[in-house]
Amino acid sequence: MAIFTTGDREHGMHIVGGLYRELCEIPSWDATMGSGARAAMAVAPLAQSTEFTTYASAFDRVALATLEAFGITVTIADRSSPIVFAYFHPLSSPHIEPRRDAIANHPPLRVTGKAVLRFGFLEGEAIVTAGRAVYDPQTWRNPPPFGANGSTAEELALVMNELEIQKCTGMTDIADAADHLIRSAAAQVVVVKQGPYGATVFEAGGGYSHVPAYRSASVFKIGTGDIFSAIFAHYWAEMNIPATIAADLASRSVSVYCETRMMEFDHTVLASRQPVLAHRGASVRLETATEGIGQRYVLEEVRLALSELGVRVVCPVLEEGISGETFDATFVIDGDLPSDSLARITHDITEGCAVVLLNERGGTSLPATRPILTVSDFTTSIYFAAWAAGEAALKR
Repeated sequence: MAIFTTGDREHGMHIVGGLYRELCEIPSWDATMGSGARAAMAVAPLAQSTEFTTYASAFDRVALATLEAFGITVTIADRSSPIVFAYFHPLSSPHIEPRRDAIANHPPLRVTGKAVLRFGFLEGEAIVTAGRAVYDPQTWRNPPPFGANGSTAEELALVMNELEIQKCTGMTDIADAADHLIRSAAAQVVVVKQGPYGATVFEAGGGYSHVPAYRSASVFKIGTGDIFSAIFAHYWAEMNIPATIAADLASRSVSVYCETRMMEFDHTVLASRQPVLAHRGASVRLETATEGIGQRYVLEEVRLALSELGVRVVCPVLEEGISGETFDATFVIDGDLPSDSLARITHDITEGCAVVLLNERGGTSLPATRPILTVSDFTTSIYFAAWAAGEAALKR
């Protein structure tokens, strides 16, 4: 088996992960990043030194030069073509080119370092030897265990989202799943990312703690998981800061990135972020017109996105028999709203119920005796609604 090797670095942060082009239609986004490159750029201003190991094609030269301009030491193994992730919006499932089954499998990379962040790849894998390693598999499709390819670490932290840890272990309860991984993978820490509800940190010995999500004025979701893993790895693996504190700094950094799309994490800015204390399983009533395919498409996208965040969604224009039910928040899609929808919305505003208006075209106004959240961006509106409903449910 051929192995591509990079040298040991005594200090600093070593990141091994993908370099992929990212496209998004709404909002517009075109960048060659991927998990590895984004993490390297996030860590570079913080770490003593940053080394990035990846696969790259001739088409990726400009992106590699940009990374080197940030002071990042880049080591590459050749691949035949670029890999592209194309999103319609940041919460949509990406279209990947080439197709997953058409991407050539390349020889493994080998990375040795004191502090290493390893991401999963589409086109290969990394064999890691580390003092402290953080492993983010980046997939729910049969994610391989950290040590399956011969990777070793004196101390190991696993970072996954809820779907990934459930698929990895076959367990629905994340506490049971984390305990299983701590025992089976000999991990010291398992961090489970939970989207708008923050993250839970499980540690060997049975301790666990919750880290909140932090509010942002807007939400750009592409790459947020990369930022979390990068900042957590810097503070836990390189700086030896306790896992819960490292995860909290990572969550604060994600809030800044969501709002700015920048990798600048000043401690004064991080300290000013406001936590979101939201209850999972809150309910949202969805109000919209359904006269055309465009309105119906947005309705279904909103319903799917909120449901995937653990929100119960009811839409009166499609469902009957819910007139007397109360909800934690109301989500309104702009358009020619029917009179009964307007009446329900007006009542909600009067009663102080949180109302989020997705107003992409700027043409809808609501009778507001109290402030409502008017948002022009789809992803931001989804997170604002999940937060508003979750906060209201927590107060019940």
